[in-house]
Amino acid sequence: MESLMSQLGTWVTPLLLLPGVALLVMSTSIRYNRLHDEIHQLDEGHAHGTEDAATTHLACLLRRGRYFRDALIALYVAVACFALGALTGGVLALWPHHALWAILGLSGLGVVAVLAAAVLLVRESWLSYEVLEDHARHLTEG
Repeated sequence: MESLMSQLGTWVTPLLLLPGVALLVMSTSIRYNRLHDEIHQLDEGHAHGTEDAATTHLACLLRRGRYFRDALIALYVAVACFALGALTGGVLALWPHHALWAILGLSGLGVVAVLAAAVLLVRESWLSYEVLEDHARHLTEG
């Protein structure tokens, strides 16, 4: 019985990481949608400043969009790895030695994907602040 509980705990472990990843997906999606709205405002002619400033601003927004897109893809890969790790562990529960390696490998890939997403979101946050500084500079200049 204890061995069965140990096996169950092993393959359920990747699923315990999913709520945290889901929160990252949700917050990243919301920020991505705000960026989408900001680009639409530029398209409608609400951009302030010169055409060069608007072009630079749009380039920064598009770079931010790439970071968000890549972060979301990495987070979705993490979700898939964690879910697949749990599923594989459940299916291979009859062969615990093989299941453990499959679970650890897929969970490790999921963790790497979450780390990649975190790096991308840090880069986006850095770029977002540069956009804020650019806005402030334009406000003080004219």
